[in-house]
Amino acid sequence: MKNTILILTLLFMSALLLAEDQITIYNNDFALVRSTLSMDVQKGVHSFFLSDIPSTIEATSVIVNSKDKFEIHSQNFEYDLANSSKILEKYINVEVDLLMENGNNYSGKLQFYDSKSIGLIDKNTKKLLLVKEEEIQRIELAELPSNFFLKPTLHWIISSPKTEKVSTDYSYLCSGMRWDVTYNAVWDDTHLRILPWVTINNNTGKAFENVKLKMIAGDVQKQYARGGRGFEETSMDGLTIAHVTAKAAPTFEQKEFHDFHMYTLSDKVSINNNQTKQLVMFPEKTVTAKAEYNYTTFGNTVTSLITFKNSEKEGLGLPLPRGKFNIYREDKADNQMEFIGEDSINHTPLDEEIKLTTGKAFDIVAETIVKNENRQRNQYEREILVTIKNKSKVAKSLVITHRLSGPNWTITENNFKYDKTASTTIEVKKDIKPNEEINLSWKEVTYYN
Repeated sequence: MKNTILILTLLFMSALLLAEDQITIYNNDFALVRSTLSMDVQKGVHSFFLSDIPSTIEATSVIVNSKDKFEIHSQNFEYDLANSSKILEKYINVEVDLLMENGNNYSGKLQFYDSKSIGLIDKNTKKLLLVKEEEIQRIELAELPSNFFLKPTLHWIISSPKTEKVSTDYSYLCSGMRWDVTYNAVWDDTHLRILPWVTINNNTGKAFENVKLKMIAGDVQKQYARGGRGFEETSMDGLTIAHVTAKAAPTFEQKEFHDFHMYTLSDKVSINNNQTKQLVMFPEKTVTAKAEYNYTTFGNTVTSLITFKNSEKEGLGLPLPRGKFNIYREDKADNQMEFIGEDSINHTPLDEEIKLTTGKAFDIVAETIVKNENRQRNQYEREILVTIKNKSKVAKSLVITHRLSGPNWTITENNFKYDKTASTTIEVKKDIKPNEEINLSWKEVTYYN
């Protein structure tokens, strides 16, 4: 409502948090929060309200370590938060005071309300008054109705042998917190300069101040209630790579943890609600890489790739969490970085090869033709010709991938060497000079039982 002020009185026990939060964030859009709570407990059975919690908390995941100082008998998660509509709904047939913009005042029992008007029975005349919402300056209510909370709250029924101030640890899971990695990389034909940024998104409804931060890389199994949120892929652009020094910046310590990898930030960090925060994951690395082109037979394009081995010898040698690569290249004419493609990687351990696709090659043309074929009851025979033309001024390294129609096959009359990479797949590696055309031909027979 326009310029509406609800004058309310709210009385209940509240928690004083002296928390040093610790957060472990997972790839799957959830986090584990651990904190310390200082609370005044009363002797006997009574209520205690903990309101400094995320709106996305999983109430069933709460663990409290009371150290035998008190017992929790029950817990309610209160999320029926106060707002104008919900409060007025509780005041139907209850007396309210309306202060109008023209200085008039009305008092009476509220009958209804909507987006345009409020109806009440005037206390003095007993007449039904229809008051336009836009003319109301203020609504005065006696108090906040019961069972309303200003923010999400855990309501505990606890019992204590005595009245005292106690300190207790508690933890819970919540959704709405996730982390992703963006690898910004610069390519120069022989090396890839990589600077990774961790992007943290906090949509939990709670700010976390000066917390110890951990992140888990890996696919941790998590069961979600029907209608709940599962894992969702997101695309998050990081900062463009520059000559950044990360020597004075907080660093992540990496270690194996169960079947996953854990990353712990050296310094504490603050993450506000609805904030996207970016941190350098590790200082810039330069890895030896090579350009490669891939053609899959019967396709009409050639794919451009950058490949490298995730090894210490090649300049990297770190477990790489799942994330997106933004790839740039410097234009020597003006020394400016230009974007040349993006790709994503899965969680990649040490010494594994990584292939990044940057797009389709403009100057390499490829075609596959079936010259002859013969289908019989127990076998399929065909002759194939692949033509590849390099129209650029630079030599290219090409991998031709061909998939056969079954696991039992033979290849004859071939003018090339090949590697069998799977039961139904072969690969041919060829270097093509500038303005060169090559032809691959063979006869293949696939046998069926």
